[in-house]
Amino acid sequence: MRRLSILLLCLLATVTLQAQNMKAFISHKAYCTANMQPYIEFTFIIGGNSVQYALDETGKYSAEVELRVEVTRNDSLVKTLHYILASDEFADSTRAGKPDFADKKNLPVPNGDFILNFYLKDRHCDSVELKYIDRIIVDFPEDKISSSRISLYEDMSAAKEPGIYTKYGFNLPPLYYNYVHEEQYVLPFALEVYNTRKVLGDGQPLKAKCYVEHYENKLVALPNQMVTKDLQTSDVVLVFDRINIFKLPSGNYNMVVELYDGKDSLLLINKLFFQRSNPSIKLDLADYEAVDVKGSFVTKIEDRKVLEEYIRSLYPISTGLENEFFDTRMKNISTEELQRFFYAFWLARNPNDPEGAWNKYNKMVQMVQERFGSVQEKGYRTDRGRVYLQYGQPNDITEVPSDPVTVPYEIWHYYYLDDQPNVKFVFYNPSLIGNDYDLLHSNKYGEPHDTNWKMRLVRKIQVQEDIYDPDPYDYYGGDINGNWKYH
Repeated sequence: MRRLSILLLCLLATVTLQAQNMKAFISHKAYCTANMQPYIEFTFIIGGNSVQYALDETGKYSAEVELRVEVTRNDSLVKTLHYILASDEFADSTRAGKPDFADKKNLPVPNGDFILNFYLKDRHCDSVELKYIDRIIVDFPEDKISSSRISLYEDMSAAKEPGIYTKYGFNLPPLYYNYVHEEQYVLPFALEVYNTRKVLGDGQPLKAKCYVEHYENKLVALPNQMVTKDLQTSDVVLVFDRINIFKLPSGNYNMVVELYDGKDSLLLINKLFFQRSNPSIKLDLADYEAVDVKGSFVTKIEDRKVLEEYIRSLYPISTGLENEFFDTRMKNISTEELQRFFYAFWLARNPNDPEGAWNKYNKMVQMVQERFGSVQEKGYRTDRGRVYLQYGQPNDITEVPSDPVTVPYEIWHYYYLDDQPNVKFVFYNPSLIGNDYDLLHSNKYGEPHDTNWKMRLVRKIQVQEDIYDPDPYDYYGGDINGNWKYH
């Protein structure tokens, strides 16, 4: 079982690639102009120490990376972005100590569901080439209100002159991997909303509510730091600000932007997953001293060991701060304090019926134990158990217990999950023993994402000549691509 970690290797629409020595960071997002022309914004950052430097016509040394992005739909080429990205020039060819170099490009595209095929090649080393495939949905209808995805930034400062990270008149370096380190105290964010003038009329009032919520339970994480902005309809409405996250503990979160009209009717809601490292913030039991458990269902749980096990079973739906408390401090507090914590946990999630919410969840825990648990591992601690308890029952499950070249695997399909359609999880059993399946890959925001997951299913049996090719060879008796695509 692999817990959702504080640092994920890769998130949807943001990826770090490495082939031999070359390293590259790629980000892509869909936007729209004021006249409703969609475009994709690509950001490329090349590791300066990871590429070859050669003598150029100026008598100095520089690196060059050939970038090509093919935008396809239904196997037909729609658009191509193709150019050479060069580094600064240096007096020597040594790679050590060379800074990263970056570029940002906009590519106009129509609305649609596209496959992005990335090719990156070191021009001074023919054997070094990166390949990557991703998907993007561009959907900006001309008769409806729509928006870009939220963008998060590492910093925010006034731009004295244009640069690679200049946007909205500010220098906005991207937040790599959507990961906020401990030293970052504010979180700048931006969201573009389109077509409000056409749909609602000119100069009509709008209100944006911007806040951080816990990823696991969708509760507001910093109620005192909610940002409210009064806006007006326009061709492009910019929701742009920053939130103080100094007291935001380590954990998994969503940045949330809600947009309302003048009658407080919700027009849209947009969320973006991010992770925060802030180990200095700990759960404070003093926050629970005022919780009154008299006459509540928790007073019936008198066995200390039973109460502790109930609390541990909350792991899949708990915040990072709560899980740290379960793991390291629960043994050192009184039973009464545990009861207050347990009751407060369910009171926050269902103020009208905390006992009913607990009973419903506990039935799911028991079911997960029967299906995925064992003597060695509690069901709620397995990857499949965690996903089931956190997201609910999937709409479809494709089980592949035997295949000519793969280890046993399952694909879980949710038609719609949170604000994301067509969500899938791939679990596999690399040991070929028992019922313990690990989470290998998912396209869900915030979950482990492995572009090479298909080859990891077959790697022990089928050797691939090109280790960066994400698809296994065709073989008789199995269908990895079909199971992913059609279920």
